[in-house]
Amino acid sequence: MSLHLIELSDYSLRAVGSGTGIQGFSFALDPGDVCAIDSQQADDAYLFLRALATLTRPLKGRFYFKGRKCDLRQYREMLAYKRQIGYVARDTALISNLTVRQNLLLQRYYHENTLSIDLTPEALELCEAFGIREKLDRRPSGLNAMETQAAIVIREISKKPAVLLLGQPEDFIGHAKFDLITRLFSQLIAERLPIVFLSFDRRLVRRFANRKVMIADGGLTTVTVKPPPGAEQ
Repeated sequence: MSLHLIELSDYSLRAVGSGTGIQGFSFALDPGDVCAIDSQQADDAYLFLRALATLTRPLKGRFYFKGRKCDLRQYREMLAYKRQIGYVARDTALISNLTVRQNLLLQRYYHENTLSIDLTPEALELCEAFGIREKLDRRPSGLNAMETQAAIVIREISKKPAVLLLGQPEDFIGHAKFDLITRLFSQLIAERLPIVFLSFDRRLVRRFANRKVMIADGGLTTVTVKPPPGAEQ
């Protein structure tokens, strides 16, 4: 039985868009892993992220979450796992007929069974940092594209996921706010939250990644580039 947080075993994924697909690979993710994706095709990188998020079924292979084999065909059964996966990419969205505040609180409304709650101080601090605190009571249509993506990342981080999957975080935080993204990454890494991300900002990769996931010619390999936090102790 797998002891990893997430494990994909003998996995094959069908090509989408301009990608070539990924065939016959295995991948394991553990606490403290910060994996940067290096892919010849962005569509293959996003395909891999979606596979980790259980949003794409494989042509073949087995998916394990915290040592338990998952049946991706069982939607209701998979909801418990999906809630533990933070996913922010180009295909994520806010619910259009709810305010930004309601979007951020939606999972808490459900699990705490009350509408009388508000955002935590930590969530409000993130809203302030991303410049959307004054827009919390607007509908998503009142936000620009970068503000919408910022709200999505706050939503995903606020649910205290077991793993965080990010597609091009520089797009929703902005190259001009590199200090914000480094602060956010540093905090999450200090908590040993596993992160898998695609970024074309080499500074982000060099500073934080301790593993690289290389996707090329229909295959996937991983390389450890430095020890994860705490591994040397």
